[in-house]
Amino acid sequence: MSIRTKLTGMIALTIIVPVILATIISFWYVKDRERERGLQLTEWSLERGTLQMERYVSDLSRLPTSLYANRDVLDILEYGPGLSLEQTELEVRRALLGMYLSREDVAQIQLLMLEDMDSFAAYKMKVSPRSKRQPSEIQQQLLKYEESRVLLEASHPLVPYHDFGPLVSEEQVVTLHFRLDKIETDQPLAILSIDIPEDIFIGQLASLQNNPSESLWFVGGGNQVFAQLGDGEIPQNVSTNSLSSDGKHHRIVKSFEFENQTFYVGKSIPDRLLTEPASRTSFIIFVVGMVSLVLALIGATYASMRLTTPIKTLTSNIWRIEQGDMTVSFDSLGNDEFGVLGRQFKRMIERIDDLIQREYRLALENRTNELRALQAQTNPHFLFNALQSIGTLALKGDGKTVYRLITQLSSMMRYTMHPDESLVTLKREVDHLTSYIRLQQVRFPDQFEIEVDVPEPLLDLIVPKMILQPLAENFFKHGFERDGATAANRFSVRIHQSGQNLVIHCENSGRDLSDEELTLLKERIEVSTEPLNGAEGTGLKNIRDRLMLNYNREAQFMLATPETGGFRIVMRFPAVKEADAS
Repeated sequence: MSIRTKLTGMIALTIIVPVILATIISFWYVKDRERERGLQLTEWSLERGTLQMERYVSDLSRLPTSLYANRDVLDILEYGPGLSLEQTELEVRRALLGMYLSREDVAQIQLLMLEDMDSFAAYKMKVSPRSKRQPSEIQQQLLKYEESRVLLEASHPLVPYHDFGPLVSEEQVVTLHFRLDKIETDQPLAILSIDIPEDIFIGQLASLQNNPSESLWFVGGGNQVFAQLGDGEIPQNVSTNSLSSDGKHHRIVKSFEFENQTFYVGKSIPDRLLTEPASRTSFIIFVVGMVSLVLALIGATYASMRLTTPIKTLTSNIWRIEQGDMTVSFDSLGNDEFGVLGRQFKRMIERIDDLIQREYRLALENRTNELRALQAQTNPHFLFNALQSIGTLALKGDGKTVYRLITQLSSMMRYTMHPDESLVTLKREVDHLTSYIRLQQVRFPDQFEIEVDVPEPLLDLIVPKMILQPLAENFFKHGFERDGATAANRFSVRIHQSGQNLVIHCENSGRDLSDEELTLLKERIEVSTEPLNGAEGTGLKNIRDRLMLNYNREAQFMLATPETGGFRIVMRFPAVKEADAS
């Protein structure tokens, strides 16, 4: 507790406590009033928007009534085509095109005449020829609907009613189905379906959105969604003119009736938007208080600066050095005793830092170069074998097989093109192994059995790069019998997690090694510190050395000859997830 700390603490306490109290009191007082005011304005705006939506739907439903004013078309619907089928079709198409051109917000129109199921469709300034179509499910529902002649279908992908080519664009539409009845008897004559782009309704909702965080929706009975704006969740049970809140969001719903159907326009507002003015007011009060506090602290600090600055400087430098930062942040502390102490302290830290940096950089550089050299040994070895195989098949004239081999090889080479990438996910390593196996299956079809068992939850773990494919390459180099039966050539990789460790169990059907040969191979792989220069065990030594470089004593690399024959390799090292590795 230095003099500067005591002085600044006392001044800060006398200023910051009143500022915090004023901020809290003003926030809670203004917050409720702003929330209530915001909800009232939103409800009023939503009421106007609902009326606007009702007017639009009502205006849209009057479009089909123009067919009742066309006596020729009405006679065709009621009595059939008459004497001239061509003239009848021309009259219907003319009326449908006129209706389509009368509005810019219509994406597609279909007229389905119920007498003979003749269908005409208008789309992109064209009217299709007469075709035969059956009523859709909602059109059949409209035929049975007695309370209204109009049904509004929820948002759905635009589907063609016509036969003159594919749709120009894929979009979501809301469809108004209108049943044309005989005036005298209410006998259904036809169904007129009008597709309106969903964007029209979304535009209506956008006019009610004051902030991108707000969500709006236009739904019908049974939560049929006609349009939705924003990511907010639509309530399961929408009630008329309701106001609900879960603490974080406030939902306001307005409704209107149309042709004995109820529709709802709703809006969800985050509570933080309603209380934002209160937050701004509190923030201004807090900023003013903090500015006053800073000015007071500057005055108090200046008064004690000359006495406490050298001690403070030394204390902060010692703390930073304890955290591992060996830099000294001052040039001089003056010409008195503090100055002498500062110069001696600075020279001491510079000497210590120089010794640490030299030892650390040397060890780090040696470790990095060793790891890169070990990882790079595998790539030329595999590339030589693969190119030799491809060249052999090319001489045989098997072009398709050569193409498949080159494709698999390119996939593998892309994986090995980044030597600086020493750690990868287990999924990428397994995919690389799979590509290599597929390449060998093309070279040696039906000549070996492969088993790769990797539980899916382990695929996100981080492992050293190129530790699985060299095992398979080792099998094909030392344990594969080209003239042997399929059952005699077996290679399996099974991976599982045991506690905090990942265990990779690899076994093949290679020749049995005697105890003496197995001991010699272990010595060459584990004890020798010199490169093997192409001798047997190069790939295995590469894998083991990279495991030890990455995990030190926590990794195990074991070789054995199973009782059933062949060769077994078991690797055990810590199971590390990608997030932990980063």
